Amino acid sequence: MNCPIKSKENTEWLLDYSAGRLDRERAGVVAQHMESCPDCTHFIQSQQVVWNALGEWKPKPVSSDFDSRLYRVIDQKERRSWVSRLFQPLQPLWRPLVPVGAACLLIVVGLVLRTPDAAVGPVHPQTRVEAIEAEQVERTLDDMQMLRELELTPQPEDKTSKSM
Repeated sequence: MNCPIKSKENTEWLLDYSAGRLDRERAGVVAQHMESCPDCTHFIQSQQVVWNALGEWKPKPVSSDFDSRLYRVIDQKERRSWVSRLFQPLQPLWRPLVPVGAACLLIVVGLVLRTPDAAVGPVHPQTRVEAIEAEQVERTLDDMQMLRELELTPQPEDKTSKSM
């Protein structure tokens, strides 16, 4: 038999063996394997301790008014409105969500009510286009001046320069 703990095969045999539910043939195989495998032996002993503790556990006796209290709780739950039944699963979330929601609300109110230092007026599209056109004209004139200085473009001759 391969070790059930190491090979992950027949692991249910170990649980059934420790609970005493394994048939004789398989119980013999597991008992024989336990002689050579300390891991399985430790596992089965641990499980037997758990099974023994569960076997010795005795629940508390049920009180005499248990049924009447149970039916009272059931009646109260049935009388609730559909809205309260709908929000019942969300009830544990309300406590942490209320402070978070309040903090978010304060932040939003603070951002909305905050007055900026400098008021910026609306920019008209026509004013913006005129500024761009003026800038382009200025650049073009600068470029023409630079070309004249480099004498890359032919310049009309002055009459004063011919007479000299």
